[in-house]
Amino acid sequence: MSAPGRTPLLFARTLALMVDVHTFCRICEPSCGLIGHVEDGRLVKLTADRDHPVTKGFSCHKGLAAVDLHNDPDRLDHPLLRSPDGTWQETGWDDAMAHTAQRLRAIIAEHGANAVAAYVGNPMAFNALGSLHIGTLLRSLGVRRSFSSGTQDCANKFVASEAVFGSSTVHPIPDLEHTDLCIIIGENPRASQASFYSIPNVLGALRRATARGARIVFINPRRIETPERGVGDTLLIRPDTDVWFLAALLNEIDAAGGFNRDVIARHGRNIEGLRRFLAEYPSERVAEVTGIDAAMIRELAVAWVTTPRSSVHASTGLNMGRQGTLAYWLVHMLSFVTGRLDAEGGNLKSDGFYPNARAGAGVPEQGYVDTEFGRLRRGALPGTLMSHAILDSADPIKAMIVVAGNPLLSIAGQDRLRKAFEQLELLIVIDIYPSATAELAHVVLPAADMYERDDLNIVNIGTSAVPFAQYTTAVVSPVADRQPEWWIAHRLLQELDLPSILDDERPDPWAKWRHMLAAGAGVDLDALRVSGEVHLLPQPTPGEFFDKQVHTIDGLVDCAPASFTDAIERCHRLFDEASAETRDGRLRLIHKRDAWMHNSWFANVSRMKRGGRTDNPLGIHPDDAAASGLDDGAPVVVTSDHGEVHTVVEYDADLMRGVVSMVHGWGHAASPRLRVAHAHPGANPNALLPIGEGSYEPLSSQAHMTGIAVRVSPADAVPA
Repeated sequence: MSAPGRTPLLFARTLALMVDVHTFCRICEPSCGLIGHVEDGRLVKLTADRDHPVTKGFSCHKGLAAVDLHNDPDRLDHPLLRSPDGTWQETGWDDAMAHTAQRLRAIIAEHGANAVAAYVGNPMAFNALGSLHIGTLLRSLGVRRSFSSGTQDCANKFVASEAVFGSSTVHPIPDLEHTDLCIIIGENPRASQASFYSIPNVLGALRRATARGARIVFINPRRIETPERGVGDTLLIRPDTDVWFLAALLNEIDAAGGFNRDVIARHGRNIEGLRRFLAEYPSERVAEVTGIDAAMIRELAVAWVTTPRSSVHASTGLNMGRQGTLAYWLVHMLSFVTGRLDAEGGNLKSDGFYPNARAGAGVPEQGYVDTEFGRLRRGALPGTLMSHAILDSADPIKAMIVVAGNPLLSIAGQDRLRKAFEQLELLIVIDIYPSATAELAHVVLPAADMYERDDLNIVNIGTSAVPFAQYTTAVVSPVADRQPEWWIAHRLLQELDLPSILDDERPDPWAKWRHMLAAGAGVDLDALRVSGEVHLLPQPTPGEFFDKQVHTIDGLVDCAPASFTDAIERCHRLFDEASAETRDGRLRLIHKRDAWMHNSWFANVSRMKRGGRTDNPLGIHPDDAAASGLDDGAPVVVTSDHGEVHTVVEYDADLMRGVVSMVHGWGHAASPRLRVAHAHPGANPNALLPIGEGSYEPLSSQAHMTGIAVRVSPADAVPA
């Protein structure tokens, strides 16, 4: 079914041609419908598309502010080559490609293909052609050492789903329209939309659920909601303890008779293995470590058992702990063993325009490879080992291709990573901005932004509450020499004398997506493009999950995967350590979501700095501040076992006692060409995070980014 065709609206003015173009946002997962207002070929404004049949006129202010990002005068406009004296020289694409190909050939000839590595950042997940064809480039170059932003925020989810369901792409979402109880772990919808759950205006959806009587419970170290705010309430939890809270909750549910014997018997295996694990964590034992009273855990367990339409969702706060895979395993178990999976008001699997469970099928035991750094998950390597693979490897990385990412700021260990990047023989950066990483590059290639390229909403395949397919043409032509990433990839392949679609008489970068749309949903890509329609797809419904979505060898949900054996032993050891750490006097740092920042995307947008948002303070509970003699606004030094940062105090009574917070995406002191960001660099909390051995979860390579032990001390002054 499709929404009515929407064509660009054109009308003449005396001096200007105005065009309104229907498009959609590509900052986060809901892909909210927008209208780009174009004047004489220039994008001048973005507004919410009130006629969009799914997002219905909703857009957050981040999406609307992307017009400033598009028009930012500090954007990259031309290919740049670094001269021997360190200065930048603008050049054309032919010279840039010839230079880059020559350098790559020389490195591969001397050191082999394994000397070339890559880092792919978050925006590629929202770029249909970029994600596809950058992958083609890396495979053609023989790149085996690949890093990505996924190990900073979500790698655990793919590993857990593969082990439990036999497919890394199965992530059931809450049926929020019908649920009567929803537990949300590690997510802040007041600051950002949901992750791995594509639903426009998630806070509005939660308000509507509450209005009809549903109970919403947030599990978070910072109070997200209270009954007075009108959505739900928050159980404050110590960061990095989610796995033990979930184990205790399931333990209490089992004791109350809440496990569904029929569902488990028909669709599951290894239930006794799950029960053995849960038995280690009764609510009384985990209460001190998690900070959640045993009586509260029991009350929530009883509520779950007595509320047939219950659902659960977990996000980055859970992912970034030391045991994100085990925690997400228990999220899946909470819905499955109690019969809430594939049930109205529970958790459902969405398909979108392409049923993706089979494409993500895998055998957990085959998902790992022995490396010089130990046994690691295949695919993206831990970002916290990037500097080690350059500086400490017996077969060191000599060339790095960085696409749509700024690893120098987004990964822990900035000082060491800077040293590593300076050792590279070739650093190629493909981006829209001259980032801190780009400042160290040898070649910088200017990419088109989301409104300068055609696109298809791919990011919410498999996690959308109301699935749809939408094609957007480029709202405006790329400025100056900017080019889409798919073209850059194939132009470089062409220069390297490797197969490239640019050698075809009529290049078709959309071939794969065209096939997937037709095969998965019977949608013709060309018709979708010409019509401008938003094609509505079937919503997730109960009754088909176990037949269509489970791809384990025997077709059964694995309640205690054998691949988790070592991780479970580690879990027990970490619990003993955590019990001791509750009394060590140190505070625990979390990465806070912020309504005015999205990773580092908006660091150079002036409107996001209004209202005094010019630095990155340390959020701290007033009582913790008082105990250390710290006034609101006082300069402080925050120290961990791994580094330190200078910032100022900001009282935050919503934080749990013993927890402090800072926002990700700051620290732009080394980005002089980003004038707004450089003027207000803020402190980068990633300097406090671990790198190397012990810095990531062995199961998934997910970086340890929450619950970091820190001390906060007064400082006489904070560096500018």
